Amino acid sequence: MKLRYTKIAAVIISAAPITSGIPAGAADPVFIQDGVFVTLQGTNAVAPLNGDARWAAGDQMTYVAVNSAGDLVMASSSAENAVYAYDAATGEQLARIEVGDTPKGIKFDREGRHAFAANEGSGTVSVIDPEKMEVIKTIDVGPTPHSTVASPDNKTLYVALQGGSTVAEIDLETLEKIGELPAGDAPHNLDISPDGKRLYVANVESEDLAVINLETREVLKRIPLGPPHYGVDVTPDGSLVLVTGITGDTVTVIDVEAMAQKTEIQIGQGPHGVRTSSDGRWAYVTVAGEDKVVVIDLSDLEIEDSISPGEGSFPFWVAVQGNM
Repeated sequence: MKLRYTKIAAVIISAAPITSGIPAGAADPVFIQDGVFVTLQGTNAVAPLNGDARWAAGDQMTYVAVNSAGDLVMASSSAENAVYAYDAATGEQLARIEVGDTPKGIKFDREGRHAFAANEGSGTVSVIDPEKMEVIKTIDVGPTPHSTVASPDNKTLYVALQGGSTVAEIDLETLEKIGELPAGDAPHNLDISPDGKRLYVANVESEDLAVINLETREVLKRIPLGPPHYGVDVTPDGSLVLVTGITGDTVTVIDVEAMAQKTEIQIGQGPHGVRTSSDGRWAYVTVAGEDKVVVIDLSDLEIEDSISPGEGSFPFWVAVQGNM
């Protein structure tokens, strides 16, 4: 397969400013941080959360990721079968990289050596070299791969296979598929505990969160969830799992020790992307149906504020530096 990419000069769209509930003239609140990026599906753009810039992107923008160094952002266009790459500091569009059919999840490994696009339509994962800005390998993984996450030791990439009931495993040294883990019906999004011992997989058809013991390779429990489809994020201390459902209006908070629901936070119609800050203080949630990003204070599990990227922006996914 011949891969192509195009280098493009910086194109930054100036649109309606990102606004919050903080009074005009007040200092930026502490939760308005560098290194937070959102895909705006309604306006075909990617936006840093700390300013007014919109970076021109493609049609049907879905997922977004930032590398561990915080200097490179990639976002997937499922309609164009492409990944857009940007300089995180300037917004310069560095490349448009052709991948497989219908890319959704885009993630970097922990060391930033590769980025991975999960291609739903072709049943593959595209391995992108961030230095060359090109696909260096295509891995067959199984039906409808939707999202990925790398293990904390950066040895294994886990891939949710929404067209089945398992999670594929890829060896990050050999870049080969090495196995599958049981999950649930139509695994969608997933995250891993900070110690690398548990995988949390949200399943859209069984409407539950599978807690997988990675040592025994068994499902410990399936925790019921609300309406799908889901975003999943584990807090940095490993104590909580946050799960969104874009057809609902809440964030479900799972207590890891109890393996049970702790609370639900009413957040607005269409929550999907969810990522916590690297210090564990804040959670950022895209609320697509209300064109806002809600900030949750994790110290009390209360809404701190909401940020609007603009009317009709349809914020879909969020990436936070330090949260891989």
